[in-house]
Amino acid sequence: MSPQGKYLANYFQGSFPNNNSGDDGFVGTAPVKSFPPNGYGLFDMTGNVWELCTDWYGVAPKSAKQNKIDNNPVGPAATSDPEDPYAIKHVSKGGSFLCSNQYCSNYKPSGRQGTSYDSGVDHVGFRCVKNGE
Repeated sequence: MSPQGKYLANYFQGSFPNNNSGDDGFVGTAPVKSFPPNGYGLFDMTGNVWELCTDWYGVAPKSAKQNKIDNNPVGPAATSDPEDPYAIKHVSKGGSFLCSNQYCSNYKPSGRQGTSYDSGVDHVGFRCVKNGE
């Protein structure tokens, strides 16, 4: 995530968990648009904070259909995590400033985990989107 020494997202650099060097310019959360947009013009799709989604979290993601693109695929009808059966979880995506090569490799657009909807940690947030049509 740092081609030619240029950081493209806010994630943990250094020895996790005690020494974030902040080589990307931040040791905690970064302001929106601190890094360049991706090829679609979208900012902050990875790193900084896990993005809490409306889809319920299920341990197994919906299987992809070969050679077919889904328009707004939906997740499971209810939350389901056998390791934490009483938690109400939503999908969270993209990783956070606490992800590092030593601890968490999910600071990527496909990074996915379950997060309790009432989590109060500072490395979870959400994104507001608007349909441009």
